[in-house]
Order: sequence, then structure tokens, then C-alpha cells
Amino acid sequence: MTKTESRDALPSLLPGFSVLLAKELLEARRSKRIIIFLVIMTGALLLIPLIGYARIEHVGDGARHVIGSDALDRMLGTWATLVGFLGSLMVIASTVDAMTHERSLGVTAWIVTKPVSRVSYLMSKAVAHAIIACVTLVLLPSLVWLVVMIALFANVPVTQVFGGTAILCVEMCFLSFSIVALGVPLRSVAPIAVIALALWFLPNIVPAIESLRWTYRVLPSYLPLAALSASLGETRGFTITVPLAALVIAALAFVLAVFWFEGQEL
Repeated sequence: MTKTESRDALPSLLPGFSVLLAKELLEARRSKRIIIFLVIMTGALLLIPLIGYARIEHVGDGARHVIGSDALDRMLGTWATLVGFLGSLMVIASTVDAMTHERSLGVTAWIVTKPVSRVSYLMSKAVAHAIIACVTLVLLPSLVWLVVMIALFANVPVTQVFGGTAILCVEMCFLSFSIVALGVPLRSVAPIAVIALALWFLPNIVPAIESLRWTYRVLPSYLPLAALSASLGETRGFTITVPLAALVIAALAFVLAVFWFEGQEL
């Protein structure tokens, strides 16, 4: 395949995708809700090193505190848990009306009459929300948190933080694609929100059943715990199997939504 053919491949498979994606990202940058979530997440994460700097016992008189590994692990765990669980609520809140808003206004029906495919429309929604969620709920707040952590404390395990961050981004992508997929068969916000919350939180009780204990290795709702484990440097199998399973489940749900959307009357 020549370079020209390679450049033409994506437009032919997903006509209009780049234009729709740019539109979605532009609208997201103008969203007050996204900005508020970014400020809240960043502020919440900043409290972790600031409170730790003031309260945790340390050795030495340097500006950068040297603290015990247990105390450092607690701050890493708080970061991963806060982003994982608070971030999940925020991404659900910011994505829950991704499909319903434009559909109720007739915008969806109008857009698909243009030279774009329905797959492109659906894909642009999911990809844009995944990008915005990763950047505003994980990457930017975590970067600010990590810079402050390095400035205040010695021996911060940066590599482990990167591992946890990658898993948290998988979580944002899973939720974004799954919620956009839910917006195809469901036409109002309330049932999408209820089902999304139920699918995210209720499966946590499944491994409590002895015969189903193995499911913690594949349930997407265990992504925050997988990120926690990775940030603490604990090499456990579920830190790999949970993110992989989440990506597979999200892909399957999205493919089913695409087939449904293709035959759906708008």
C-alpha cells in the first residue's frame, strides 16, 4: 500500500470522522462542566501531598521530606483511589448525555444526512469523550499532583505512578465507549445514568461469592484497584488482565452499538 493509499484509508472507512471529532473536542473545550471537573479533581489531588507534608513524620531537615515507605504508599494509594472512583463518577456525568442531547434536538438525524457515516458519528463521540476524560480527569490533575509530590517528598516512585496512570486512562476509555454505546438503545439520560452506575459499582460484590471469586481478574469495575496495585509496585496478574478485559468488553459493546445504530430510525 502506498503512502497516498494509507492516508486515504481512514477517510474511506470512516467518512467525516476527523471533522466530527474536531467538532466534539471543540465543544468539550467550551464545556463549563469539564472545566469544573478538572478544577475539582486537581484541587482534591493537591490536598494529598499538602496534608501529608504537614502531618506525616519525616527524617532530616531538608525541604524535601524523607518519609517511610508505608506513608508514601498511603499517598500513592489515595491518589489512585481518588482518581479511579471520583473520576468514574465524573466521566459518567460528563458522558451520560453524549447521544441523547443531540438526538432530542434532531441534530443527529441532520448530521447523518451529510457525507458522514453513522459509524463515524458514533466513533467521534466515544473517542472525543475518552480523550477529554483522560486529559482532564487523569493526566493533567495527576501531572500537577506528581510535580508537587516530587517537590515535597524524596523517593517518589515515578515509574509506578506512570503504570497506575495508564490503567486509569484505560478506565476512562472503557467508561466513555460503554456509555456512548448505551446511548444508542436508550433515548433518555436517566436510564443511561442508572445502568452505567449499576454496571460500574454492582459487579464489585460478585467476587464475594466463592464460586465467582475469579471474576475480580476480569471485571472492569476493578480497574481502580488495578491502578492502585500498579502504583504501589505490586506485580499481580489482575493488574494486566483487568485492563485487557475492560478494553475487550468496551470494544464488544461498542461494536454491538454500531450495528444497532446502523439500522436505527433517528
